[in-house]
Amino acid sequence: MAVRKKKGASGVQLGEDVARNMIVAGGARVFATRGIRDTSVEDILEASKVSRRTFYRLFSSKDDVALALYKFGTFGLVQGWKMALASSSDPLEQFAKCIDVHLRNAAMVGRLIFVLGGEATRQESPLHEHRMKVHDQLVEMLRGASEQMAKVDPLLIRATLFALEAVTRQVLADGDEGRRVSSGEIERARRVMVRMVTAGFVGTGKGVTELPLAHE
Repeated sequence: MAVRKKKGASGVQLGEDVARNMIVAGGARVFATRGIRDTSVEDILEASKVSRRTFYRLFSSKDDVALALYKFGTFGLVQGWKMALASSSDPLEQFAKCIDVHLRNAAMVGRLIFVLGGEATRQESPLHEHRMKVHDQLVEMLRGASEQMAKVDPLLIRATLFALEAVTRQVLADGDEGRRVSSGEIERARRVMVRMVTAGFVGTGKGVTELPLAHE
């Protein structure tokens, strides 16, 4: 008599790292499809093919999975920034290369960035605290990359990061919430972002406010 295989967990004993990676990958697929609010732990279990017992041995909730995924993505962002900053000594060129890192990620995994980024803007979300820590890190990275940027008020740099996030999110929203983002829209976003940076940090002329400097 044939025995029907139960849907879901494979029944194979998994190592912790393997199981964690399977859960995070399954969560990424479900979050990209359903969003975080409409995803349940059951959805993640089905997508990752792990047991409930294994899931709760490694994660406390679906939000814990989202945070792990968000940390993985922001770690890659920070590493990309480090490489961008090390590739040039000119502050504006450095900033432009960091913009390219942001937009390359948006072009590759735009839907997931839209979902996780939106969640991270909610102050009650566990992702929000990590988002602010990453902002702190990026601000200090930019200030430490050149003498010119070190003199700038860090609030201006932080405000620029918020603006760059907003432009990226708008492009993703216009591209069916990150599902269909064209190369033309990515290039359009780059032009806008680079204009914002150059105008904000080196813009001069009549009526232009002086560059705010860091407190001594």
